[in-house]
Amino acid sequence: MLKSGLNNCWATPIYKTSITKDECSTLVNQIMATESIVAPQSDYDSESLTNRVPLLKTIAQQKYTEYFKEVLDLDLENFDYHIKSWLTGSMGGYSMDLHNHSGAPFVSVIYLLAEEQDQGGELVMHDPRANANRGFNSDFQHLFNPIEHTPQTGDVLIFPGYVYHSVRKFNSTLRLAVPVDIFFQD
Repeated sequence: MLKSGLNNCWATPIYKTSITKDECSTLVNQIMATESIVAPQSDYDSESLTNRVPLLKTIAQQKYTEYFKEVLDLDLENFDYHIKSWLTGSMGGYSMDLHNHSGAPFVSVIYLLAEEQDQGGELVMHDPRANANRGFNSDFQHLFNPIEHTPQTGDVLIFPGYVYHSVRKFNSTLRLAVPVDIFFQD
């Protein structure tokens, strides 16, 4: 039921938070001890990175708990869930075509190492409302533009899994990011 006044319908909550530089450094050391940055694990591998790096699992759970409380006014502890993560975007020349995380209600990306700026690698998120801009003249097109984020070390972004996004080509030597998807049991 609509209330009187403004009704914000079909919101797409994109949440930005962060972890400390010390947490990033510890995670980088732990991940570098177990993972290949030349050929990082794909999201289709059977074992999640969070199973091999307990601190990553703890941080991901903390950030999703924060998101649920602040954005959705829900308590994550009331849900039966599991998380899946993998290392991505590590070497120069990395990019990712437009995609979403089908099946994952929410997605997060934790940027563990993103010191080099102005080298590409921006995360570009697109308006999930297909054809929402129909009928609007050019004065309103800015309302539908993609959102771009240039990552920095420690950034954590959380958004619905239905948001289509891409990563522009990264033109430098090393950047480490860990996507973490959350799944709920029925």
